Amino acid sequence: MRLLLPLFLLTLAATKAQESEKDADKETLKQAPNDFLDLFDSSRRDRDVQTKTNLFFAFGWNQALGNGNGIGDDYTFWGSGIFEVGLDFSTKLSSENDLMRFNYGLSGQWQTLRIRGNREFQTLNDITSLEALNFNVDKSKFEQFTLIAPLHLEIGQREKREFDNGISRYEDDDSIVVGIGGYLGLSLTTSQFLEFERNGRDISNRLYNDFEMEDFVYGLSIYGGYGSAQIFMKYGLNSIFKDSPVDQQYASIGFRFR
Repeated sequence: MRLLLPLFLLTLAATKAQESEKDADKETLKQAPNDFLDLFDSSRRDRDVQTKTNLFFAFGWNQALGNGNGIGDDYTFWGSGIFEVGLDFSTKLSSENDLMRFNYGLSGQWQTLRIRGNREFQTLNDITSLEALNFNVDKSKFEQFTLIAPLHLEIGQREKREFDNGISRYEDDDSIVVGIGGYLGLSLTTSQFLEFERNGRDISNRLYNDFEMEDFVYGLSIYGGYGSAQIFMKYGLNSIFKDSPVDQQYASIGFRFR
């Protein structure tokens, strides 16, 4: 996780280095770049369009906050992460300009919590809580995979690029954008991973369980950045566990690329 900031800076540097190449290539472009929606409507390549698509991925740090638990209290900061990959649809709200867009899509999201101390989540009588173990563990990590639909209002004028057949497309290369919105989703799988030593042997154990998780998830989301690279923050509004004394919500921060 400590490599994330250098990686982000290197990515920005590479993006700037590619700008001169894109400017040089601009004159040679004959057709609009390929888009996912072109597979369903080939006429899009010969006309201006309101909607375009982007593949995106994001990664960063994840925590569960609430009940007096702060960042790094129950879960280590550097060992708890988030990773997301998906397809984003971007629809202009005006046919006259590209200042505001509605962005929506579908993505898969992995969130992990690295539990501090010799503890793990245990479910008893449909209630999940953090419980102490009677042996030492090298690693105790909780993992959740969720299918989500991100929804954002994005603001920021993008660069307009003209092509030989008279059509145009808006590109992210030289734009500053801000997205405000949230997400809805369904929890698909949850598991807990333990690493420990017993009788001189290293043992790894993964348990798949629903842990009485909330099936329906939702929350707030914001991102902002330059070009295709942004910084994002997310905060879950639903409690992670049903009917549990561990009344905590996910909070995440990291980097997003498209």
